[in-house]
Amino acid sequence: MENLTPASAALLVKIIKSAEYEGEGEMMEALIKFTKEERGNLTDLKKKGFVETAFDSDTPDYIWCILQDASRPLYEAIH
Repeated sequence: MENLTPASAALLVKIIKSAEYEGEGEMMEALIKFTKEERGNLTDLKKKGFVETAFDSDTPDYIWCILQDASRPLYEAIH
């Protein structure tokens, strides 16, 4: 996590703490409504391989966050 800004690291923690939906791997997924300010940090997390995102037309204001292997150490420390 040393290559993340403090704001991106804080957002990753928020995503991990919000993860409550069973994903395909061992980690859970999160469905979150992000603020305009958080979207830039979400892009940073995606570019650095910590999360992938998906959209669902049933929840248009929310974004699915699928945690990737790069986020596993922090995920396991929190859960």
